[in-house]
Amino acid sequence: MKPCAGASGAIPVAGCRIISAGNEALQIRTGELPVLIDNLRAASTIVVALCHGVSRIIPLRPDQNPQDFDAAEVLTIGESGGRQLPGFEAGNSPALLVDILSRKPRNTIAMRTSNLTRILLECERAVICSGMNVRSVASYCTGRDICIVAAGGSRGQAEDMGVALALAALIGGASYDPAVLACFARESEAARHLQSLGFQDDIDYITGCGQFAVVPVYDGREIRNAELRP
Repeated sequence: MKPCAGASGAIPVAGCRIISAGNEALQIRTGELPVLIDNLRAASTIVVALCHGVSRIIPLRPDQNPQDFDAAEVLTIGESGGRQLPGFEAGNSPALLVDILSRKPRNTIAMRTSNLTRILLECERAVICSGMNVRSVASYCTGRDICIVAAGGSRGQAEDMGVALALAALIGGASYDPAVLACFARESEAARHLQSLGFQDDIDYITGCGQFAVVPVYDGREIRNAELRP
């Protein structure tokens, strides 16, 4: 890991650099691998998808639309401000995604969300992390030069900073308390907003279902599980 001395706007934890995505271009250093965290909910939706039969996820560019894809082959997920976007088959709900894929399995997802996909499209490569796969991501990232990015949004980033701190602790050889990590998410402004929209099930699912052995990796075009990559 690079030392964090002199890192403007960064939080140094256990030798890792933690930054906030905000609305400006990401300040990723040459050679760093970004680890993007969007716990509520896009990163968790991606983790769930890769654990339930999906092999690739395409972040949609601004010029792409759900109608560009064959609905029989590709599940389109679209969300803005927590709400499903018109024209998309599903919203950004990991809990509902399990049911959708059980009824109609798909190999590919095309996805647009409020924060994460916008940030992904700025990256040449990235790892995606939520509270649901933080242990697997820590194992994958140990020994790599990484920058942990809390996606956050208009309602703060407490839920993402909790995961960022847990990830940094695990990479540094320490442990973390899953109950504390869940508290970061449950008590966040983002969680309160999701509750107001009727998505309490997503909060419960993300904070209560344990760990998934998956490491989503973006290669500049699509997201796949690291174990499936050559």
